Amino acid sequence: MKSKLDKMKRIERLQKRMHELSRWKLTNMAHEREQLAQAHSEMIAALGEGLLAFGGAASAATRRIRSIETAMKAAEAAETAQARHALEQGLRSRAAERAVQSVAAKHQSEMQNKDLAELIERSLNTPFPGSGKP
Repeated sequence: MKSKLDKMKRIERLQKRMHELSRWKLTNMAHEREQLAQAHSEMIAALGEGLLAFGGAASAATRRIRSIETAMKAAEAAETAQARHALEQGLRSRAAERAVQSVAAKHQSEMQNKDLAELIERSLNTPFPGSGKP
């Protein structure tokens, strides 16, 4: 039972680490999406101010805006998928934690039963005082 408990604890630690990694990735993706949104707004502002309103610069700026918008959509989809993955990892981590608690409780109960059985065995083998047995 002890080895099973140890294995379950290792699984629990791994699940927690995977959940932490998923949350970190989600945070990183949110940061990337914010940077893309900022770059998008800066390009729109530059077009609106007339800095890139004419010629080749205008067409390059338009292509850049389109590529940023495409990247923003992809980042949003990836962030949604990562959020779902982080939630699943959290659920797995919580399930592993509950399993460890269950196995630990079972192990503790078995140890207490074993101790009680040993105590009963010793008390049955010990002669009562005044019984005349050596």
